[in-house]
Amino acid sequence: MKFACSWKKGESYSDKQQFSYLVNRAGKSDKWSSAANIAKGTTSRSVSLSASNYYPYKGKPKITEFKFRVRGISKKEKWSDWVSQVFKIEAPAKPSLSVSASETNYNQCTFTWSVDTSNGHKPFADVEFQTKLVTGYDYGGDKGWSADTGGASGSKTYTETASTIASGSHTRWFRVRARGAGGASEWCYASRVYSAPNAATNVKGEVTNQAGGMQVKVTWSQTNNSSYPVNSTTAEYAIKVPGENLTYNGNADGVIGTMAGAGRAASSFIGQGLEKDECLFVRVSSTHLYQTTYSGWVLVRAGSLIDPEITDVKTDDTTHRATITANNKSEVPGAFLVVQYRTGSDPGKAATVGIIPAGQTQVSVQCPDWSDEDSFEFGVYACVGSFESTTRADGVDSYTVTARMKSDAPVWQGGQVPHAPENVKVNPTSISGTVKVVWDWTWREAQSTVLSWADHEDAWESTSEPETYTISNTHAGEWNVSGLETGKRWYFRVRLAKGYGENLVYGAWSKVAMIDLSSAPSIPTLMLSKSIIPSDGSITCFWSYVSGDGTGQAYAEVCEAKITGDGVRYDKIIGRTETSQHLTLSAKNLGWASGEMHYLCVRVVSASGRVSDEWSDPVPITIAEELAAVIDETNLVEQEITVDDNTRTVMSLAAMPLTVHVTGAGIGGTTILVIERAEDYHMDRPDESDFNGFEGETILFHSQTGEDMITVNKEDLIGILDDGASYRLIATVQDSLGQSAEARLDFEVHWSHQAVMPEGHAEVKDMVSYITPIAPEGYQDGDTCDIYRLSADQPELIVSGGSFGTTYVDPYPAIGEFGGHRIVYRTKDGDYITKDNEIAWLDLTAEDGDSINLIYSLIDFDGEQIEFRYDVTHSNTWEKDFKETRYLGGSVTGDWNKAVGRTASLKGSTVTIQDQDTMRKFRRLAAYPGICHLRTVDGSSFKCDIQVSEDRRYDSNTIRAEYSLSVTRVDPEELDGLTLSEWLSEEDT
Repeated sequence: MKFACSWKKGESYSDKQQFSYLVNRAGKSDKWSSAANIAKGTTSRSVSLSASNYYPYKGKPKITEFKFRVRGISKKEKWSDWVSQVFKIEAPAKPSLSVSASETNYNQCTFTWSVDTSNGHKPFADVEFQTKLVTGYDYGGDKGWSADTGGASGSKTYTETASTIASGSHTRWFRVRARGAGGASEWCYASRVYSAPNAATNVKGEVTNQAGGMQVKVTWSQTNNSSYPVNSTTAEYAIKVPGENLTYNGNADGVIGTMAGAGRAASSFIGQGLEKDECLFVRVSSTHLYQTTYSGWVLVRAGSLIDPEITDVKTDDTTHRATITANNKSEVPGAFLVVQYRTGSDPGKAATVGIIPAGQTQVSVQCPDWSDEDSFEFGVYACVGSFESTTRADGVDSYTVTARMKSDAPVWQGGQVPHAPENVKVNPTSISGTVKVVWDWTWREAQSTVLSWADHEDAWESTSEPETYTISNTHAGEWNVSGLETGKRWYFRVRLAKGYGENLVYGAWSKVAMIDLSSAPSIPTLMLSKSIIPSDGSITCFWSYVSGDGTGQAYAEVCEAKITGDGVRYDKIIGRTETSQHLTLSAKNLGWASGEMHYLCVRVVSASGRVSDEWSDPVPITIAEELAAVIDETNLVEQEITVDDNTRTVMSLAAMPLTVHVTGAGIGGTTILVIERAEDYHMDRPDESDFNGFEGETILFHSQTGEDMITVNKEDLIGILDDGASYRLIATVQDSLGQSAEARLDFEVHWSHQAVMPEGHAEVKDMVSYITPIAPEGYQDGDTCDIYRLSADQPELIVSGGSFGTTYVDPYPAIGEFGGHRIVYRTKDGDYITKDNEIAWLDLTAEDGDSINLIYSLIDFDGEQIEFRYDVTHSNTWEKDFKETRYLGGSVTGDWNKAVGRTASLKGSTVTIQDQDTMRKFRRLAAYPGICHLRTVDGSSFKCDIQVSEDRRYDSNTIRAEYSLSVTRVDPEELDGLTLSEWLSEEDT
């Protein structure tokens, strides 16, 4: 490690200086090194420390700070006080760490790290990285890690033994930390889990019939933890003729939805219904990286079996037995036929009297005595399920059937029992809430019709009874039903009746007919809050919901679409919300990477269960390329700096202007260039202010659009570029998305042309000073001078950027021994340090004829001057801007503003009729609304406001006026100095 120490030496050193340094180590009290004598002109020195003596070398201490100090000796052999500087040393920055899985090898992953080493206060030596493979997820503390070291950036790939990770959960852990002389950073951890995800459980489905298909919602439970993570889950469906026991074990027909993570719910519209003998199955696949597990297929909805056919019915009126022959047309394994018997006296009550097993076509059944019946008939329906039989006292077998899947309704044959109406349909009308029910009159002897309706399909087998309406004396086969609530599905059944009153005989109910009075909501239009976002940004999707049936939005889904040559393909659902019409998506959570373009669509579902007819038109979203700032061109030059046989190479600024070219913003982006001081810096200033350059001080702030070359002139600076000081360029580029990137470049200032000691002379006439700076040997074109007025207070700048050889006028030189002027030589780059590290200024004082000796004060205002001569008393007051803070613990602290106010009070007299002109001037001063200038006998000269108070006394011989002046100092609005020609021009006016 090497530390470059530099300083500005004092003016009065004789033949030497002394240098000493101190390395503070953690937990130890260290001492200064022995003071080394160095030449009086030396202003820098390098100290090299062997890195092997400090951490992270085994058993070596950590460093907390490096300090150096320097002092000089005068010609009288008196040492100055030590001046010291501290360089704090800290642990390196914490590394950044990422893990990536191999695209070709499932059991391989790569960990990549990098460390920011740009901060000199955080010296970097190496990184220590450790790894271990554990069963499960918990890495179990600090034992069992294998360790190694590496550079500031790098990667490490691990390939696991396939047999080791074949079952269960295993995790490859990796941690890394940066080390340096200041200590070690915190560990940064990353891991790769090898496991197949747990299969989803408790898979359930809900199906709602809709025009053109089915709306299917799937829910499930999914265990998702650190040992068995889940990246995504997909709900799939299959519409198939089931196998034995209504099961299925094959491939999927389509996807209902893909959800990030465990998901646990997905919904989609399937544009087809169930044909006879078909069932709807769903399952859920769970994926982690390249491994997928599946839940079993779950039966969600069973369709209707294919209707059977009765081919023959033979009855025996003596034994009341019947032989029924029927064909079972269903292809579902295990389907059997159920035989039913009903009579004309009670047609709505059918008894199950027999079973035709699967694979058979005939059965003989015992029926109740039908001798007193006018008519009877037999029916069959197909069924998959189970049954139990019991024999009644009259010898008739009765069956209880539990159906899991069956044909729509029994097929009846024989007798004159009233049949249920057929071809029942429900059609919409032009009147809202009114529908037309249509049916076929299948029982010719029927005298009336009963209409029944409800908003749920199982109303005829529930305690929530349907509404009914009886139509008498009509055979029209149609009727309007009014007053239905829109936005719902309504279910209708019809049956026929014969007779009146107690002799009324009802036929069987028809099959259920349904009409959907709900309407699909309008296809939404998707709008995005932004069309371009960064890879760590987010996008908000907006859409409007327009109901088709007066119901609100139940939920909305946003999916990602793929645009291909065949059109739009709707991919996985990436977001879902309920009643709101907006949804915020995170690019990072969705895995979107820089440079990609994605297309988003939205669809909405109403509270009535209707889905918008289509997805919205796709809207593109672009993930912007990551910004990179590069300082690719400057006029800085490499320069070797040698101090005490130690040579270092730096980037150096030798002359203004400074030119910098920064890329990364492109045409419309913003480029910001900042110059800030890289190290603390002490320097004597011409105005004798206590200003010291501090690390982080801003010297330049420049902002522009685009990537044009930046030219920095001396006039653009808001700070000072000091010779020998260290600075850094900080270039920041920004785009319209709010992305930003930064590049830095350290440099030092070593002016190729340095200041020389100025020359000049001054003279005083009529209480005005005339100062003429003279160009010394070494002067170059563009060099200038500044002139400061010396007084009892701090020097005040009165001429900036003056020319050598030109005479300048100070209208208000200070009175007395503190008066005079300071000429400061400045190069065209603003430097005022000579090549010998001397300060390039010349003070002209009384010894040089630059003084005014008066015993009274002068007041200048509005082109007039007052000599305040008699009985004058003068007092000054300085007011600091100070705020005191008192704490409960008893401590008191203060806060000071550097601006210090100054007021003064002058009292004096004018006497006799001879001073009447002065009295009139005081009257004009009292009414003058502007800045005045006061020069006091005690050596001050400053701009001010003056308030005048007058007291007069009269006697027989004299008129005496007493004046009290209240003076408040103000900063000048412009510099006081003038060229001689400007001064003469003002005098003439």
